[in-house]
Amino acid sequence: MDTSAEIVVDAGSTVGEIHPHIYGHFIEHLGRCIYGGVWVGPESKLPNVDGLRRDVLNATKAIHPPVIRWPGGNFASGYHWEDGVAPRDRRPARFDLAWKAVEPNQFGTDEFIDFCRKTGAEPYICVNMGSGSAEEAARWVEYCNLSTRTHEAQRRASMGHPEPHGVKYWGLGNETYGDWQIGHMPADAYSKSCSEFAKLIRRVDPSVKLIAVGCDSPDWNRKVLSECWKQIDYISLHKYYRGGEDYYDVVAAPLDAQRCLGDLSRIVETTVPSQRQVHIAFDEWNLWYPEADERSGLHQRASLTDGIFACGIFNALHRLCRTVKMANLAQLVNVLPAIVTDDEGRIYVNPTYLAFKLYVDHTGTKAVRTEAFSDTYRCGKYGLDHVPYLDASASLGSRMLHLAVVNRSRGQDLDAVIRIRKAKARAGASVFELGGQRTDSFNSFEDPDAVTIGRRSLRQSGSTIELALRAHSAAIVDLPLG
Repeated sequence: MDTSAEIVVDAGSTVGEIHPHIYGHFIEHLGRCIYGGVWVGPESKLPNVDGLRRDVLNATKAIHPPVIRWPGGNFASGYHWEDGVAPRDRRPARFDLAWKAVEPNQFGTDEFIDFCRKTGAEPYICVNMGSGSAEEAARWVEYCNLSTRTHEAQRRASMGHPEPHGVKYWGLGNETYGDWQIGHMPADAYSKSCSEFAKLIRRVDPSVKLIAVGCDSPDWNRKVLSECWKQIDYISLHKYYRGGEDYYDVVAAPLDAQRCLGDLSRIVETTVPSQRQVHIAFDEWNLWYPEADERSGLHQRASLTDGIFACGIFNALHRLCRTVKMANLAQLVNVLPAIVTDDEGRIYVNPTYLAFKLYVDHTGTKAVRTEAFSDTYRCGKYGLDHVPYLDASASLGSRMLHLAVVNRSRGQDLDAVIRIRKAKARAGASVFELGGQRTDSFNSFEDPDAVTIGRRSLRQSGSTIELALRAHSAAIVDLPLG
């Protein structure tokens, strides 16, 4: 393998606007995500703020989540929101048919909104299109968004929230195409139901943004878009990739995600009339390990490989920024997690979390055309004949170029020459690098910093910029511009 590479950034060629919502998150009533993760209750011995676990709150705030999706996921297809808006001592415990667990309903709509407000996130609520009705969904919007003296608005006020919550984003069901889902239905039935839900929701609040269910089936997506394009603002896609398999397959998977999102983008373009904009919400994505099953509460141990995978996803989303306007990692806490806690008050963050920290803190608002040249390898699992060891994207901020680079090579450092067109880099660049000793290095309660983000300076000599990239690492270079 040639250890030299080249990156060419055309700072004058804009790809599109990078929407901050691509760095979104997702929390579901599953395992220890909500109870023991986000929520411990105001009477807990663990430090909390109004029942929200303080250390999780602080860790979440540190990555500035733009949007958080809730309550599911599969859980949403059996969840009746009114169970979670009474005083907590009067809320019924229910058997959750999605994950076969007891749901105490101590964390409901108001607690979710409080979590979003305290972390600075926009709330994104997924309504029940499995066992629920369009009228029930419309009442939920009324509860959240109306200021009139109607029953649901008055109920919200009686819970201590006289002002509307102002929930802008509403998901119309979850994975209704799958037979694992409560209320599973084919595309034609979903399209009719989607239109009815959208109609009633918009009668309550015409300003909301609605996300329809999409999937890997082109036929499903064309049917939903052709029937519902007038009512929806987004169509979703969920992608999970198998963790714990061949390293090179895992770090190539973001290119498969990019291909699938690109295919969906083309279906949107050819199906939706030009007078209407429908964007893509990549609102569930992650690696999923075999160990993450219902018995473990979908808990898994994430390694540096997960962090490199996540950085690859972000680079792909930068390239697709004209059509993909939202993405949500599944999930934030304890379930396929970015953040891990225990019941004794300990916490650590996974490499996936650090990938969010790296990109959220060092990404501009405009993606610019970027090409990376390096040796390649073949990934038969996803039918990719030429996967470059070097992956890059670049964005412009305020007088700053942010160059994000991934070295997929497991064992070879790379020396990359950076060439910038139509802009001049000044001295004083910094490199922020996500890395660890091995691809399987992982953080834990005992060793929370086995994988970290380090900072170093960059070699600059006149117009030549050289970047030394460690094997199996990801970095963002902050380059001041003249």
